Amino acid sequence: MVARDQVADPSHSRRHLARYGTLAEELSELGYTTGAFNPNAYASRHYGFDRGFDHFEDFLFSTDQYQEIFQKHLSDSTVYTLLRNFRNYLRREEAFKTWDRYVDQIEQWATSQSEPFFLWVFSLDTHFPHLSPRKHRKWSTLFKQYYYNWRCNQLIDDLDPDLSEREVQKIIDIYDDSIRFGDVLLAELRNRLAGFDPVYIVFGDHGEAFGERDIYGHFYPSLYEENIHVPLVVSESVKCNGDPSQPISLTQIPNIVKQFTDANTRPQLSTWAIATDYDGRYDRNLITVRTKTAKQIATWQNGQLTSTNTYSMEDVTIEGEPLSDKSELHESLQPVVQRRYNHESELCSIQTGVKNIL
Repeated sequence: MVARDQVADPSHSRRHLARYGTLAEELSELGYTTGAFNPNAYASRHYGFDRGFDHFEDFLFSTDQYQEIFQKHLSDSTVYTLLRNFRNYLRREEAFKTWDRYVDQIEQWATSQSEPFFLWVFSLDTHFPHLSPRKHRKWSTLFKQYYYNWRCNQLIDDLDPDLSEREVQKIIDIYDDSIRFGDVLLAELRNRLAGFDPVYIVFGDHGEAFGERDIYGHFYPSLYEENIHVPLVVSESVKCNGDPSQPISLTQIPNIVKQFTDANTRPQLSTWAIATDYDGRYDRNLITVRTKTAKQIATWQNGQLTSTNTYSMEDVTIEGEPLSDKSELHESLQPVVQRRYNHESELCSIQTGVKNIL
């Protein structure tokens, strides 16, 4: 459950990271040199994500003036948002910075280190806007790339878009080109860093909707599969406690990483994975629990449960029609979702109380 001002006020994330620590801090204590290359403004040092890294390059805030523009953008200033986007487009920074513009810096850092080292690379190439260099585009042209990115931008706040099947396919085409370009990054890193024989862990932080529920992109809070079922690939064998065919949460990634530094550390797999989201537009809290064969999504507003939908996920990749509230699956998952809501509500109350005391 996220308060409305948590993105605009970086002290929230900084306090959270300080309280729970970071993977980079843990690995530093084990003797690893840690480095990061990350053009994502919302995972930058402005929000405290540099905590524990010996080297953290986020390509941000080259001047005090730009930091002021960025902060005013966060406060919902339309003028400053346009100014920031225009500046970043011209300079190819933040969301417009493709990996080929900083892969040399990644190689230079890595090859100057002695082992062991931990490297975090956050690529925005599959993120909107979907910008792929000409030689890596297969399904779109330069004109179509810019035109359909512009159309995607129009759809961010549109909950009932009027698009033809052809337009939907063209949007998927520029997205597929960006995924293809992202694959090239992985091949490039494997080639340049082959001498270290590193372990690679590749994952996405969210997916994209393409009209499955009249929503495009990921900007509207959603816990449906198209937005939260993401890739997770590890280049080496992973031993885990539990059934590996069950859904796994991205919160287990630190344990996956630490397995390669400590043989006694293993990911803990339960019979379900849980995800939460906050809808600031309507002040709603969303929680989902996902098992191998079922899923339930519940919504709270003003502390009241307003909807609960359960879906069978047997042999499907996306939710179909919700099951009856009387179904066995619905009744078995509801207590799990409710416990998660109670847990998060209690945490929010504790944190608010601590803040008021301070």
